[in-house]
Amino acid sequence: MDGQKRTITIIAAGHWSAALTNGAMRVILPVYYASAGVSISKIAFLFFLFKLAEVFAPMGMGLTLNRFGYKRTFISALSIHTLISCFYLFPVSFLIHFERFVRGFVYMSDMSAVYVKHFSVKETQRFLINMILGLKEASKGVGMLVGGLLLTVFSLENTVLAFATVTAASTLVALRYLPDLREQNKTPVLKIWRTMDGKIKTLGLGFGLLNGALDAWGVVVLPVYLTTDLGLSPAFVGTVMMAEYVFQGVVVTLVSKYVNIPGEPRTLLVISSVVLIPVCLALSVPMPLYPFLTLVFVYIALFSVSMVYYNHLRLEYASEGKTSIDLAAFTTLSNVFKPVAVLASGFLAESLGSSSAYYLASILTLCSALTCLRLPNAAAQPTAVQAYDRVESVTLK
Repeated sequence: MDGQKRTITIIAAGHWSAALTNGAMRVILPVYYASAGVSISKIAFLFFLFKLAEVFAPMGMGLTLNRFGYKRTFISALSIHTLISCFYLFPVSFLIHFERFVRGFVYMSDMSAVYVKHFSVKETQRFLINMILGLKEASKGVGMLVGGLLLTVFSLENTVLAFATVTAASTLVALRYLPDLREQNKTPVLKIWRTMDGKIKTLGLGFGLLNGALDAWGVVVLPVYLTTDLGLSPAFVGTVMMAEYVFQGVVVTLVSKYVNIPGEPRTLLVISSVVLIPVCLALSVPMPLYPFLTLVFVYIALFSVSMVYYNHLRLEYASEGKTSIDLAAFTTLSNVFKPVAVLASGFLAESLGSSSAYYLASILTLCSALTCLRLPNAAAQPTAVQAYDRVESVTLK
């Protein structure tokens, strides 16, 4: 049991270190380039590359986990996160765009989920997966605050390198202490989508639409709006976005541990999407700063409740023998609308105003609710989860 706890701790720390860097970049790049006079559509393109890579990343990570083992994949991912931060030492546009794509491709969530699936008992999985993914959002928030503060003192290059030292330290810890798992079932590449259960595809598509709605206004439009329209400093913008993501992480973690809303998963997911629509529309109305920020946090709270059930159900639906592939399919669909939403919202905000991004988000949220109606009426009954040293479909190294 102690070995399992240590493994989950190492996985969580590595995941959070990468999230810390990703969160910092969410503030550093928009604020730095907006202050340099770069247009919002060009800034949005940087994040479009990141989100586009996230569409292809889960399947690539899933195949890598399936073929080469969990430890090797996890360590390689952290090493790449460290290496590409060094690209900012060279003021070349191609390297910055390449860094955006590669960092989006090195996706950590499924790497954590497979360890939770096989290194924890059934009763703790709902809390552990939501704790890791929820506090990942909190780690992003801390990165946003620290990134904004560092950018006011140091150059862009030195700010990014400061975060590279954190991922480097996590890499060394994982290299020394993390155990390995090897899946025996090697799913043929051309048969991956045909072997996926329909309900995990539907679940991923519903979450993808909801993620696209959040990213439509939260990735580029929000920090640029706070910086250019409201004239806030980089440190204040970083503080706002830090608080937003820390709040999301806390809500996800606490809800997953202490709140058990009765009802069928399909009904809960539909309701949690529908209630976001009026909040999103309200955000499009011009208002003073603090009422606006209050609505932002209301949206994040409702989104976080929905996220708890999506995270839980994806582990419920994932099979034992090909966990990495099932989760890769879910995450691929979860990310497919993000790049489209980010790029479209950038152009819409530039041509029609920031309100148009919230209208786009409302449409995507409605589509998410309609998609969840296709889920089964009750949660699938999973087989009992065994400890990792008793699972026949994986091999401990």
